[in-house]
Amino acid sequence: MSKLKIGLSSLNFPVTMARYMWGALDERDDVETYMIAPHYGDFIPWTPVGGGNGIHLPAKYVKEPWAALPASWYSSIPYPMAKPHMPEPDIKFDVFIMIDAGFRFSTRPNADVVAHILTDPHAIAPRDYSVGSRVSDHVFSMQTPYMKPGEHYLPYAYSPKWHYPEDAEKEYDACLIGLLYDHRQLLMSQLRAKGLEVYYNIGEVYDEYRQRYAKSRLALNWSSKLDLPTRVFEAFAMNIPLVTNRVPDISNFFVEDEHYLGFDTIGEGVEKALWAINNEDAALEMAHAAYRKVTSSGHSWKDRMQFVLETIKVI
Repeated sequence: MSKLKIGLSSLNFPVTMARYMWGALDERDDVETYMIAPHYGDFIPWTPVGGGNGIHLPAKYVKEPWAALPASWYSSIPYPMAKPHMPEPDIKFDVFIMIDAGFRFSTRPNADVVAHILTDPHAIAPRDYSVGSRVSDHVFSMQTPYMKPGEHYLPYAYSPKWHYPEDAEKEYDACLIGLLYDHRQLLMSQLRAKGLEVYYNIGEVYDEYRQRYAKSRLALNWSSKLDLPTRVFEAFAMNIPLVTNRVPDISNFFVEDEHYLGFDTIGEGVEKALWAINNEDAALEMAHAAYRKVTSSGHSWKDRMQFVLETIKVI
């Protein structure tokens, strides 16, 4: 039986939602993947603590695309512009998936079926996403508060390869690895004022990310807008008690006070974090319930890509 030829496009930073989706497809024995992407090597434009214009991540996490496009090609380009960079310029794909966190094709890729995945609809203007959606047969949005009629809901997920329970001596009361938003900074400062040892930074990915969280009694999340981020699924898969802000999508899958502790304000966030630290057994039981739920209910990236392929009716 011939394998399904799946073309992919994305920004190729060392870690992205696209990397998890690409990896999940690579694990399948019924597909061949061909990533066409602006390639950044080991660089990602996150701002670290102390400022700066980006971070260089460990070289071991760099994954070379099938066709490396110039890193300056952010945003939208016509598909023919990519052809000179492709080992087989005239290749015809069975499926082409644009995994869009800021890069997409403005003309239709050479494929029988084209899908467009909106990974950051809370952060990217709809007018930018619409460029790729217009040339696609199916559109998937990863956050329901920003969905348009006709789009399919595709939540974030976790990777069993990278996100799993790991025993480690505890060094922190709470941990959040993510972009340094002002509201997160305020929450961390309030927790520290209460005497908690808090780790808050950006730059750890994959193994280092899991190992850092394993050293913490509590995982924290505060979304940038109304998004349910991948950090929630990852914390559950790592079996760590989670304190997170309430967003609309979380109730689609999980139950407050059974799987996580929720908050709306800094004061409530501090209160819930202190409760979790002072009621360790109850918090751990909550984490165990969330772990059982997320690992038994189809929330891995492999599950998400199975849903995509089934929805576009190619398997």
